[in-house]
Amino acid sequence: MVEVVRVGYISSVNYEEGTAQVVYKDRDNSLSPFMPLWSNEFNPPEIDTMVYVIHLQNGGTRGMIIIPPYTEQKRPPEGKKGIWRKDFGDGSYLRYDKATKQLDIVCDRLNISGDLHVGGNLYIHGVTYQE
Repeated sequence: MVEVVRVGYISSVNYEEGTAQVVYKDRDNSLSPFMPLWSNEFNPPEIDTMVYVIHLQNGGTRGMIIIPPYTEQKRPPEGKKGIWRKDFGDGSYLRYDKATKQLDIVCDRLNISGDLHVGGNLYIHGVTYQE
């Protein structure tokens, strides 16, 4: 019987197609064909990143890559209920707290295209601008 879920490591990424190849170190370093990344955003994993691959039961040549799971060595930065967080790998991140309805954007530079509407007070370096 074919293993449906396998553990592998990213070997190569086709950025234009949103696919990657996986090497299976436990199978004499066999290399998969390019398979799609299962994600709702474009953020391909780095080479040598551990991933899970879900294969169809009829063979090991077709499947879908589930990008990096949390592991014993790599835990969520904020493992709390009600917190959504997206890390970009360079110290920048988005963080949303569902309880307080607060969105934090942490980055070196933020560009906004279009109009910016502020409904409430605006705080810039300790100075308050009221509506």
